[in-house]
Amino acid sequence: MINGGFLKNPGLYSGEMGLVLFFAQYARFSQNELYSDYSFHLIEIIQNSVHKGTTINYKNGLAGIGSSIEYLVQNDYFKVDTDFLLEEFDERMFSIENLPYLPIEDLLSIGYYALWRMSGNTVRKQTILKTVLPQMIRFIEQKCQHLNFSYPTVAFLKGIIESENGKMVQDFSGIPHILQLCRKKDLYELKEKSFNMIINQCFEKDFSFEMPIELGLLNGLAGCGMALMTQLDGDDSWISLLPNDLIHQQDESLPL
Repeated sequence: MINGGFLKNPGLYSGEMGLVLFFAQYARFSQNELYSDYSFHLIEIIQNSVHKGTTINYKNGLAGIGSSIEYLVQNDYFKVDTDFLLEEFDERMFSIENLPYLPIEDLLSIGYYALWRMSGNTVRKQTILKTVLPQMIRFIEQKCQHLNFSYPTVAFLKGIIESENGKMVQDFSGIPHILQLCRKKDLYELKEKSFNMIINQCFEKDFSFEMPIELGLLNGLAGCGMALMTQLDGDDSWISLLPNDLIHQQDESLPL
């Protein structure tokens, strides 16, 4: 709590948004509203730190932050209107004219953010489904036409478009559960990366919390805390926020 708000990184994987997730879940786990108030305070700090130059990138930018806010609202950690709270995020991410100039990783980040927005209560589902996703998929496929692999995330998004084509009202509320099932193994990878490392440090004789230590979700105390709470209460729904690296690597699976 002392260091929250001073990470100079608003993102999900190694920045402030990871701390928001930890404190929100810890508030529910400990039944102490102090931590819930603090996590909402961190969201305000994140909002104030976001600017036109903030990256779209899912791991450390707008896509991961916005997806996390949707997750928190959908799981009743906060009661806010995400269309209002994420209005500037939507304008930046769903700007059609910018899509042709974005790298594949940013396009995939927008796709993952779009999945979270559609699974919530936004009134923008039709716009996302009919306008944003088809264009985004087209540009990804153009950029990948000379590569010898495809992105499962793109296939998943194309399936949504085709299955929902022609329907006036869409119910995408099951998307987070699908993402959670696909990413269960990340809990164990996260434990290996952060939990065991930090526990081992704590048992070293010369350990001190004055030592430099990561605070984020991916390789730091927030991730360690989330893994611990999951072991205690069984709530692993947050795993749905951790897709694999959105750039394909050999012998590595992708989020969907």
